[in-house]
Amino acid sequence: MSGRDAPHGPGRRAVLAGLAGAAALAGAPAPAAATTTPSPAGADDALPLHVAVVDVTPTTYAADDPARSLIAVRARVRNDGGEALEGLRARLVAQRSPVVARSSLDRWESADADSSLGRAVVSSDDADVTAGGLRPGEEAEVLLTLEASELGGGEGAHPAAVEVVTGDGERAGLARTFLVSTPAGVRTTLLTLLLPLVAGRVREADGLAEEVAGRLGRLVEASGDPRTSWALDPAVLADVFTPPFNGTEAGDGTAVGEAAPLPPAVEVPAQAAALPPGTTDPARTIVALATWRERLAAAAAGRCVVALPHGDPDLTALTAVAAGAELLAEAGAAGVDVATSLDAATVLTGVSWPVDEDAGTEVLTLAARAGATTVVLDDEALPTRDELTYTPTGRADVEAGTGAGTTLTGLIADSALSQLLQRAAVPASPEVEDVVDDEVAGSLVQRVLAEVATITLQRPSDPRSLLVVAARSFDPRPAVVQRVVAAVEASGWASWQSLPDLLATPVPDVERAAAPEPDTVSLRPALPGAHVVAVRDALATLAELREALDGTAPATGAAQRSALMLLAASWRGHLPELRSARAGLQEDAAALLRAVHVLPGSVLNLAATRTELPVTIVNELFAPVRVELVLRPRSPRVQLEAVPAQTVPARGQVRVGVPVRALANGSVVVEAQLRTPSGLPLGEPVGLDVNVRADLEGWLTGLVGGGAGALLVVGLVRAVRRGRRRVDAVPHADVSGDTDGTTDGHEPPGAAGDGERRERPSAPTGQG
Repeated sequence: MSGRDAPHGPGRRAVLAGLAGAAALAGAPAPAAATTTPSPAGADDALPLHVAVVDVTPTTYAADDPARSLIAVRARVRNDGGEALEGLRARLVAQRSPVVARSSLDRWESADADSSLGRAVVSSDDADVTAGGLRPGEEAEVLLTLEASELGGGEGAHPAAVEVVTGDGERAGLARTFLVSTPAGVRTTLLTLLLPLVAGRVREADGLAEEVAGRLGRLVEASGDPRTSWALDPAVLADVFTPPFNGTEAGDGTAVGEAAPLPPAVEVPAQAAALPPGTTDPARTIVALATWRERLAAAAAGRCVVALPHGDPDLTALTAVAAGAELLAEAGAAGVDVATSLDAATVLTGVSWPVDEDAGTEVLTLAARAGATTVVLDDEALPTRDELTYTPTGRADVEAGTGAGTTLTGLIADSALSQLLQRAAVPASPEVEDVVDDEVAGSLVQRVLAEVATITLQRPSDPRSLLVVAARSFDPRPAVVQRVVAAVEASGWASWQSLPDLLATPVPDVERAAAPEPDTVSLRPALPGAHVVAVRDALATLAELREALDGTAPATGAAQRSALMLLAASWRGHLPELRSARAGLQEDAAALLRAVHVLPGSVLNLAATRTELPVTIVNELFAPVRVELVLRPRSPRVQLEAVPAQTVPARGQVRVGVPVRALANGSVVVEAQLRTPSGLPLGEPVGLDVNVRADLEGWLTGLVGGGAGALLVVGLVRAVRRGRRRVDAVPHADVSGDTDGTTDGHEPPGAAGDGERRERPSAPTGQG
């Protein structure tokens, strides 16, 4: 059994398997998720009239209370047939005896359109649906009343129906519902509602902004009661989902690895407000996300928030790789700080939530190894060993399978109530005709009240606590969810409690079977193992780069979160889109690595035996990076010395002089490659062209030396010659004897007179 008194219709997984088989036979793809549920009571295509219960007042009646003793049912009738119908009359029919088993509720709602409404019944007076006929497509409302005293003194949920007949008494339309009494002398059942705020398959900031304006926003709106808990994917709180990684500035002015900052105020700029709805604009996106963060923080005050691992990964897919537990732990660590930023909320960590609340031993072992302490399952994944006549509290100790004493705290969801909640969802497919909120709420409120009344009456003096979990893809009608929550609280049969209160509830003395392996047939098979391996490799690359950036760069953090998003359970059933997203991730990672590179240069000429080879390193990231420069000559004409690791500033560059020794003449290509200290290559290898002329240095030295020597000789010669000319130009004294009797041997000053050159006597020739 599944924690209930008896089976009531096929199990959820059997239904999913059947739908998958039917889709395959029809040649159509199976839907991505089981987001559709059985039609609300009364939507019977076998009859020409569509009849829907819009409202039941009061939602729980009391024959001894004048204010609640008259039951009024408002119904809407629409002619979906092809012919006009006249003389239509409606009446309210109810069984005197309440149901005693939850399985009876399903049987009543799913009965055929022409089946009997029972023998021990009471009926209201007939009422004309409309004074005239009802033509195709036309609709009308009718109000039916019934005295509560006619139902007798039986407590609980009475099966009822609004029946519309033609003038000749033929049934033309039917809507099934329940009339529920108020309790007397019972202890209320405690319910906990857990709604999923997960990002899904969105990787772009614009996509997240659309989700915020749609599904995510409606989930918050539906959570009016602060006792409603959230299973929060921290990705929905990201400033910008995926910053640009293209190595250049984006349209919003952000550059490589830079997350667009949030404005201090959340007022829409004038230029963004003037854009048509749906226009992609960075300013509009940033404002939308900033507004969302403030709205979420305000709504989280006083609420319990379960911090899921970042991206809400598919746990079953992670079991297929050896590093699955490490990936799950990394996702958990990436999300804790973000979730705890909701400081006004009670944040729970270490909670594992498998897809469809279904997990086998491998998944539980994976969760425990990654640090999980609590797991969310349902009563189909962890049924009771014995058949019970009551619904037990949704708490259990779950063996994780990792060895003796490894036990997880189990939160066991009630699958029937959880599936009922799905009726409050917006249709997932545009082909499905939408039903207005009041028709959905009118049927759903009475069915939920019938469930909780029947559960409570199983053990009126034994209060139990149950968990209701919405599907991950749940896109609610906020007004419907709010009506259900309010009706349950006012019914007296049940009341709401927070998730911490449920966790504090003692584990009931009920033995549950070991968690079986999930069904092999599924509408949404787990993500492929090869995909998980590719994401793991990308994360490993980003981790190495983060070490080179001192672990502080926003670029790698954003890229890591973007990579973790590709492990999301919401990707199930969307494999073609997943391949495209993975290609985008790989390009993002490659762009980060290309952002740090060696700048190509012109041909370098080395004319010395020992010199330096200049290399320029460029960093386009918004964070300093520490790199190692590896140079490999493609021929042994040069010998390069190692250089120490370099720190390149953010959005800057450094010039490194590499000591080089020339060994032989010729052209050499030196391959320059950057890498992180752990060995991760950065940028593409760059070939530096070098011309080596090792003998040019000696030739130039000889030439310069010879030239210097020649200049020295010329200088000496000129100096000597200049000295002789100076000696010849000095006036000589007359060494012949003086006839005038002078004794100093000098010619009297001015004797030559006014600069005239004095004649020297010529030497006698030929005389003896």
